[in-house]
Amino acid sequence: MMIKLLTYQVKPYLLLGESAESYLKPNAEWIRDMVNQLMVRHRQHLVKAGVDTSLFHNHDEASSHTLTTYPRIIYQNNNGFFMVTGINQGAAALSELFGLYPQPVAAGKNMMVSFVPYRSLETEMVKTGEMIRYAIHNYLALDAKTHKQYADSTAAQKISLLEDTILKHLTGDLFHYLDVVVDEPAVEIVEMLNNEPRSMTYKNHHYLSFNLVFAANVLLPDFVALGNGKAFGYGMIERIC
Repeated sequence: MMIKLLTYQVKPYLLLGESAESYLKPNAEWIRDMVNQLMVRHRQHLVKAGVDTSLFHNHDEASSHTLTTYPRIIYQNNNGFFMVTGINQGAAALSELFGLYPQPVAAGKNMMVSFVPYRSLETEMVKTGEMIRYAIHNYLALDAKTHKQYADSTAAQKISLLEDTILKHLTGDLFHYLDVVVDEPAVEIVEMLNNEPRSMTYKNHHYLSFNLVFAANVLLPDFVALGNGKAFGYGMIERIC
């Protein structure tokens, strides 16, 4: 099955004398908040165009409960390079909304933003004859429940646990919800980019955050994400050429 991905760079412009830290939070939630303000402004237009507006915030609009499917719109802060990626229906939704803003638009009192097309891609996630290397950034792989298991494991057991977790997030989440079928996928950890994972809190839950390189016998597109917090770009994948 073909997967459509559309990525925009979100470029902020601040008035002279304004501090970026006042507006641009370290994660990507500010991008979603800003995009959702624009979505609400044009909700009628979007609905008339056949867009499911729940894709922008990944919540059921009747109950406000978080949707359990894989997010079709992912907001990303990659070391200060701000992006938003739409997948399938999410790509169509972003195109419809951002098509209304060919010029920079006000996002608050002292900031303008523009949405610049960065990449459009149609691809298949298919099994490959060789292992392909990927970097995964700020991967929230293990929650508080599995912290102790990881801490009490040997080095080899830690690697095995992470490999199993990546495979689970691929097959049970990304592949499952995007209707991707891959027979006998395999994952190998190639390199840990930090000596120790760092502990962080996301939505009042404690996680270990990993930066690592893994290899898989599957063709994966850049900018999809795995694990917890993926709607905000945690666990973002980039292929290493």
